[in-house]
Amino acid sequence: MKKECSIIRDMLPLYFENMVSEDTAEFVKKHIENCPDCAAELKAMKSGKEISETEPSKRESDAKVITAVKKKIAKKIVKTVAVVCLAFAGLLSAVLLYTGIGHPVTRDNISLSTKTESGYNYIILETEAGKSLFFDSKTEDIVNDKNEICGQKITLYNLQYHNNFSQKNNLISWGSPTNTKAKYMELVVELGNDTLRISNAE
Repeated sequence: MKKECSIIRDMLPLYFENMVSEDTAEFVKKHIENCPDCAAELKAMKSGKEISETEPSKRESDAKVITAVKKKIAKKIVKTVAVVCLAFAGLLSAVLLYTGIGHPVTRDNISLSTKTESGYNYIILETEAGKSLFFDSKTEDIVNDKNEICGQKITLYNLQYHNNFSQKNNLISWGSPTNTKAKYMELVVELGNDTLRISNAE
């Protein structure tokens, strides 16, 4: 390498950054025009600067792409969660609507029967499968001619049923021991314009 080339290459970084005097810049410029090796060195410096200038731009572009992808994924997640929540809310509303509304009871929805078992007389009220029965009730003592309590009268009123998902009939029973004086029982079921009666009298 020529001595002049060595000097020029030492000054190239300053020349490249325009940090030399006009005379020095003119000297370096003339040398580069006539020296392919030093010209190649300057070109390499320029290429390195172009790369360093484009890299931040590329990184910024990549960051924008990543941000856009993240936003897209976030939107999909939010949309999926919203759809699932709406579906769950719709299902819950349907279940509450199906089970929460009360319906008046008719004689077609219930049946009354009696049976004696294990020393007890029973009156049994049975509802259809898929129905829960709700009612108010009152119990009155039944007295005989001697003013003695000989049994009980149970009256059911304000009967309503709610739908449920059970596949079995629902049984409600009232019982009294067969060996007691007050063994008589009567059940009265008031159904709007209809009334059902049953007793365990033999």
